[in-house]
Amino acid sequence: MDIELKNRFWLLGAKNIQNSLLLGYLQQNLDIKCEIIDPNTPTDMNRILADHIVCIDAQGLKYDRCSQILEQLTHKNRTIFINLDDEGEHENLLNWPFVRGFFYKGASQNHISKGMTSILQGELWFSRKLLSHFMANNRKTPTKTPTAVYSLTKREKQILRLSASGAKNAEIADSLNVSTHTVKTHLYNLFKKIDVGNRIQAINWAKTHLPEQDLAN
Repeated sequence: MDIELKNRFWLLGAKNIQNSLLLGYLQQNLDIKCEIIDPNTPTDMNRILADHIVCIDAQGLKYDRCSQILEQLTHKNRTIFINLDDEGEHENLLNWPFVRGFFYKGASQNHISKGMTSILQGELWFSRKLLSHFMANNRKTPTKTPTAVYSLTKREKQILRLSASGAKNAEIADSLNVSTHTVKTHLYNLFKKIDVGNRIQAINWAKTHLPEQDLAN
């Protein structure tokens, strides 16, 4: 893929002076192609490809709207939020594995640029306080591995792993070189094996019961 296409940075938000100045600063300091697009316009959103970096302007956005935007992206899009409120439901956005950083209202261009540099190097950019609170609320003693784990096939575990990373059926099919129908069939079979009724329940089950090496490989 052309290096210019790989280094695309999209800011999803209003085309105002503040965002334009931020993109100009990032483009100059990070040597990355930046552009503002409207998250409410499907033709604009379709320009976002896998591996593109996405910045969501959370100014005035509720948690539910932020989640809706994330659902339109892929698990390969490194995603950050700017103009977040200091408090609120936004901590729950950490549940999305491809969300890499938060920048709050009042953050300077230099601060955002510094954080973006770290994110481009594969790091996360969250406050220690936020990460500590998130871990305190989400860590728990591992439960006993249920018998159903041993009945899952290697392919079913692969599909669970990709689903847990946020991949959609079409993306899973492309990754495993199978049809979407095959993916749906495997999902249906594993749903029965682990006794769940939908994809979200299956992902939560996997994160709780499936060994880490099966989710990581």
